[in-house]
Amino acid sequence: MIRPAPDPQRVIVGTFMVLAAVVFAVAPLPLALRSAGVVLSAYLAFGMGGMPFAYLAALLAPPAGLIAGDAEWLVMLPIMLSGNLLGMLALEFGWRYPALILSPLLLITPAAFVQAATQRELFAVALPWDDTRATWLTLHALVAALGVLSAFMLDRRRARRESDTPNKARAVGRPTPARRRA
Repeated sequence: MIRPAPDPQRVIVGTFMVLAAVVFAVAPLPLALRSAGVVLSAYLAFGMGGMPFAYLAALLAPPAGLIAGDAEWLVMLPIMLSGNLLGMLALEFGWRYPALILSPLLLITPAAFVQAATQRELFAVALPWDDTRATWLTLHALVAALGVLSAFMLDRRRARRESDTPNKARAVGRPTPARRRA
């Protein structure tokens, strides 16, 4: 699992990222950018605060977008919620290298399914993204991949800091946790 930030920083930044996801959901932006902003905020919340904040940003922020009164947001909400849930589950259970492929792939799976299903005559539905379907899928896959890469970067930086701290303490002559116990 990811190494979250130290405790007060984890809670503050995680809460900030959840609130940023809510702001993206309510902002008067094009539909694809609003959704991509929520996704990016969820991945950054994962990188800074861990999975609880990522789930909050991915699953509680999109319904807050209904405050704006946008009918298009309401129509796309089930697709966004299911994609966000699948993307976060893939991130949690496939953490590390499998998550780099699984999370973006599962994030766009519901949207790709809807895109394929609405092309058939039986399921023909006019969705608000009819002219930008490929852009929607590509944008969300790239944002998810960027989010996973940023979480990798944050995790590696924290791992380096943890491994450097005992060495610096020994070099200066300060007692390390192992020396204090002895």
